[in-house]
Amino acid sequence: MSEFNSIITIGREYGAGGRTIAKRISEILGIPFYDKDIIKLTAEKTGFSEEMIHDTEEQSMARTIMNWLMPSGAASSYDRAIMAQAQTIRKIAKEGPCVIVGRGADYILRDFPNVVNVFVYAEEEDKIKYAMETFGESHEQAVRRVHHSDAARESYYHYLTRGKWGNLSNYHLTLNSSPIGKEACADVIIAY
Repeated sequence: MSEFNSIITIGREYGAGGRTIAKRISEILGIPFYDKDIIKLTAEKTGFSEEMIHDTEEQSMARTIMNWLMPSGAASSYDRAIMAQAQTIRKIAKEGPCVIVGRGADYILRDFPNVVNVFVYAEEEDKIKYAMETFGESHEQAVRRVHHSDAARESYYHYLTRGKWGNLSNYHLTLNSSPIGKEACADVIIAY
């Protein structure tokens, strides 16, 4: 579909299928999608390790609390890694239509035209089932994984934006992937 000229950002809860949905949209529309490869692209450009960039999402919960307690000074390597990721996302978006999963892309691209911001969530039991099946975890381990992952994403988003992750007013479209499935979510986003 060469006439398609939008950038789609997909914020998502853990286990809701954001990556799967983005991949399907990418295949149908013939546009690239970016998820964890943003980490690799950022590492190549900056010299930061992929692990350090990946850990910014995991460490955001603790960093947010520390930043409330400590005065701000020069940008830490943590802050520089987040800024570098944001620059990578903006560069990707300038190259043309694509789908970008997570990493606060809706906020980072807020001044870009033709951006469609989507948030995908799922029922708790479906998210837990996903973690159990994907990682072979017990129910209790899966519950901890889901809660930790969503808390880290929420904290990262707040650290980046000072806004609330999953707030309906940040998105053009919100979808619950549990009742309709991931394929139908992709189809709804494309139709939108």
